[in-house]
Amino acid sequence: MFGTKFESLHKIHQQGKTAILDIEPQTLKIIHTPEFSPFIVFIAPPNKIDQMETLQQLQKDTEAIRSRYAHYFDLVLVNNGVDESLEQLEAAFEQACSSPQWVPVSWVY
Repeated sequence: MFGTKFESLHKIHQQGKTAILDIEPQTLKIIHTPEFSPFIVFIAPPNKIDQMETLQQLQKDTEAIRSRYAHYFDLVLVNNGVDESLEQLEAAFEQACSSPQWVPVSWVY
């Protein structure tokens, strides 16, 4: 989200389009508002990863993000492959667009 202006997001929404953003976890607090009503997807690495040190660190980082920010996620998508992940993401997006969604009560009143 670095460098993205809220004005740009408003223009995209006014055109009836959907913005897809890659944001840092800290930004969730800013974007998770009734103004944007985001559908937030957390893409996690596969559960079974090699024992390489960098992948182990990735797993630790993933768990830290998940434990701290999970209440913002509408979907946790485990990336077991591009085709499978894309299929799951499309299905979740279709579901989110075609059915009522839960929102915090503070967004309504």
